Amino acid sequence: MKTVDYYNINASKLVDRYDNADMSLLHKLLLKYITKKSTLLDIGFGSGRDIDFLHTHGYDAWGLDPSVKFVENIKQRFPNIQKHFLKAGVPFDKKRIGLNKKFDAVISIAVWMHLGYVQYADAVASIISVAKDKSTIVISYSEGSRVDDERYFEEVDLNYLTELFKERGFALVETVKNSDSLNRDSLTWITVIFQHD
Repeated sequence: MKTVDYYNINASKLVDRYDNADMSLLHKLLLKYITKKSTLLDIGFGSGRDIDFLHTHGYDAWGLDPSVKFVENIKQRFPNIQKHFLKAGVPFDKKRIGLNKKFDAVISIAVWMHLGYVQYADAVASIISVAKDKSTIVISYSEGSRVDDERYFEEVDLNYLTELFKERGFALVETVKNSDSLNRDSLTWITVIFQHD
């Protein structure tokens, strides 16, 4: 719960920081792997930066975030599609939160390193529950040392994550490593793309 509290307390400054990050490499990957005009779910949308990019490029973008402040912010940012944004973290129960849709793609950017190893199976099951057949899953997470704050961090076990998706019929098709878009030398970002076999 401390991680969500951190985002609620610091939402205003984090929105500005995240919106000003250079996400061009990630956004090129999204355009490469996700068909234009697809229906897409962003899990942990934060400031709404990536949804803004996707919406501008013609995607039907939806989102989940556990921070009430981030949800309020994105509803103000997109007043015409407020119903697209729900307060929920991962793992989630789609029936309990009222998400009665299937998506062509699911993305989760800068979320997985906040999950404990024991949450992986349920988190993957949550994603699969809202993914259409032949869908694409994009997960991006950080590696390395971080500034000590109240958020929970755990190094991501990519082998285990890959195995969980493989069990559900999703293959790892690309892994991309890049430097931190906020110029933190201690961090490296890993983006992985899974597609249904």
